Amino acid sequence: MRFRLLILLVIAIASVGAQERSIGHFAGVGARAMGMGGAYVGVADDFTAVFWNPAGLVQKNHYEIQVSFARNSQDTKATLNSTSASAALNNTRFGALGLVYPVPVYQGRLVFAAGFNRVQDFDSIIRIQGFDQVDSLQTTHQFSHEGGLTMTSLAGAIDISPTISLGLSLNILSGEDENRREFDWTDSEDIYTYQRLVAREKFSDDYRRSYSAIFGIMVRTPRIEPKFRGGFTIAARTTQRVSYIFEGLPADPDIEPYNQILFDDGSSENFANASFADVYKISLPLEFGTGASYRLRPDLLLSGSAHFAEWTQSEYDENDNFRADADFDDQYKDIWRYHFGAEWQVPTFALDLRAGFYTDPLPFVGPRDPTEPVDPLINPIVAIKQDRRFLTLGAGLVVDQILHVDLAWSRGTFEQVEGNLTEDNTTNRTFVGLSYRF
Repeated sequence: MRFRLLILLVIAIASVGAQERSIGHFAGVGARAMGMGGAYVGVADDFTAVFWNPAGLVQKNHYEIQVSFARNSQDTKATLNSTSASAALNNTRFGALGLVYPVPVYQGRLVFAAGFNRVQDFDSIIRIQGFDQVDSLQTTHQFSHEGGLTMTSLAGAIDISPTISLGLSLNILSGEDENRREFDWTDSEDIYTYQRLVAREKFSDDYRRSYSAIFGIMVRTPRIEPKFRGGFTIAARTTQRVSYIFEGLPADPDIEPYNQILFDDGSSENFANASFADVYKISLPLEFGTGASYRLRPDLLLSGSAHFAEWTQSEYDENDNFRADADFDDQYKDIWRYHFGAEWQVPTFALDLRAGFYTDPLPFVGPRDPTEPVDPLINPIVAIKQDRRFLTLGAGLVVDQILHVDLAWSRGTFEQVEGNLTEDNTTNRTFVGLSYRF
């Protein structure tokens, strides 16, 4: 097998796992919010307002400590030509930890909050199987990402009139992503003197501290126990500095492009990995959010929101041709994310039941290599057959009027076609939150 054949495989198939780490991976924030489908810009009445709409913090008139966790499960089925393969990834993450602190004032309300939320998940996995007709080898290639971004916030909100409040959160973003790729060729027909060829690559990305701000406005009417709440947010443009370490195929072109060869006689030969480090910067665009909620009855709350991100305006500040060579104008699209939710207070019980729905479109549309002509096999456009859609359910229970226990579950699916490769993905997330109010 020639090195150029491996390169073609990397471009045509392996690059499926190389989608931008920091773009379009909404993780879900807050158990109550996600039980309502993330339709929270016009609700935002707990600590997670620092993310959804800081102006909503003025609704808090008690101190609050909040903690949450999230369980993620992802199953992917990939079909290359007529051969299918499945892969699964599961993990549990710390979701949020925060404090809300109302300050007594003569008129109106002044509230501060501090803490952190996990705001993006990079977790993904795909396994691709097939048969290499050129060399008569069975192929199994797997690509995975594990990691995410957290947002550490200091926020404040104030009433500027009886029905209008303003809020601002100042945030520090940081995180990590470990991207593993493994290429496996097996001599299933016993043609060669080896049983298996293995090539491995690993990228360890460190998202260094970057700074952002979220500005929010909320209108509430009437002031006491409002029936209607409307909100608007702007998330400032952010520049993320990413340092990475790459470990991969041997750097010497005279060495076969594998990390390991397993021979028929049981022996093996291993080759030292190439390794190097570098840094690049990516500037992300402004994001806008708007939403509203309406209490149709004393026990029924309806809400909806929309978020817009102009991903085509993203750019690399430092061009690293190895990691930072995307053409955002040609390879990405601007997206709207829509959220809808409802909350019903069960009569005579301190129990809330919630349901919701939201969309989370993938901004990447390809082709993988913007410098080369579009080719349906090697450099195809990504055809989205079904963008990411999530259904959510949730429940909240009040214990002794001070402890709030919130649960939420979401299930999302998407399907896309890239050349001869079809990808079906199912994601399940479970959120658990505890709030102590005093």
